[in-house]
This record gives sequence, structure tokens and C-alpha cells, in this order.
Amino acid sequence: MTSTKLLQQKADQVISWVLRYGAILSTVIMAVGIGLALWRGPSATLVAYGRIRPKVLLANLIQLEPAAVTQLGILLLLFTPIVRIIVAAVTFALERDLKYVLISLGVLAVVILSISLAIET
Repeated sequence: MTSTKLLQQKADQVISWVLRYGAILSTVIMAVGIGLALWRGPSATLVAYGRIRPKVLLANLIQLEPAAVTQLGILLLLFTPIVRIIVAAVTFALERDLKYVLISLGVLAVVILSISLAIET
């Protein structure tokens, strides 16, 4: 087996792991947030439409605010494909495939721009 094929197999395994466990973990975190909202009653409602504010998120997470826990799950779900794209770009760089490195970096820029519109600084 060639080193390129072995590298591609390893990259595929890492990408699969990142996507699978990133989605599972984010779903569990969001479910915990919804469970907290149900447990605390109507006073602990989730924010219906709001931008995520990272500065406030940590303080609210410490207080186990249901909306903050749910937002953490959403952020994790958003960052999962970013890690996948980074793994792909590194793999292409190790294979010295400049064309696909540039394509991966272009996709990464679009995804980061899209996510930055959902996060309030």
C-alpha cells in the first residue's frame, strides 16, 4: 500500500470520527439545554432568535442557563465542519496537492464568514 493511500485512509478515519462524534456531542449538549429548560419551567425559556454572544456565553454557562447550554451545542455543531475542512486541507498539503489545498481553504473561508454572521462580537 502506498503512503498516499495510507494517508488518505487515515484522513478519512479522522474526518469520519470528527463528524460522527462532533454531531453526537453537540446533539447531547443541545438536549441537555432543552432538558434544563423543561426542568426549570416556563421562566427558563430559550431565546428564539438571537445571535450568539461569546462574551456572555461563558458566564451563562457557569450558571447553567438553558439557552447558553443550547447555544454551546449549536456552536459545536457549527465548528464540526470547520475541523473537517481543516483535516482535509492538512491531508491535501501532506499529499502536496496545492489545487485541493486552495479549494479547501476557500471553502473554509466561506464557512467561517457564514458562522461569523451568526456570532455577535
